[in-house]
Amino acid sequence: MTGPTIIGIGSIIIGFALIAAAFLAVARWRRTGLAVGLGIAAFFFVTVIPVILAVFVAAPNPGIS
Repeated sequence: MTGPTIIGIGSIIIGFALIAAAFLAVARWRRTGLAVGLGIAAFFFVTVIPVILAVFVAAPNPGIS
């Protein structure tokens, strides 16, 4: 596995941990503001970072063969 692949997998794992933390923030402590912040961070880690890695790092010259 290459470096970008490992970073992408780690980012997704962190994102799912943030999703679980957002759920716990609402279910146990009733803190919706914290849950929204954790949810936004989770969205960033689950979607934005892996897409940037896939488009710009893993395939730097997709049109050139």
